[in-house]
Amino acid sequence: MAPTPPEVEARLGPAKDLEGLSDADLKTVLKEYYDRWVEAESSKYDVERDVHIKDMQIHDLEMEVSDMRGKFILPKLKKVHNFKLMGGEE
Repeated sequence: MAPTPPEVEARLGPAKDLEGLSDADLKTVLKEYYDRWVEAESSKYDVERDVHIKDMQIHDLEMEVSDMRGKFILPKLKKVHNFKLMGGEE
């Protein structure tokens, strides 16, 4: 049997030896593996859902930015006299 990576073993637990188990023990082990699989699929679904929501938010923000690029208008600048900048009186 190939060694399991530590991160997989941390999530799913160590692999069990199935040789020589009775039918009842084998059913118990399979039920435990099934419960672990259901839990792993559930967390995977949650992560995929979060990623999909974040992707949609990023797409919406990108659309807002591209919309703003075409609508930006430079404001008219007011003419300022030199003596006001220099601190002179009016």
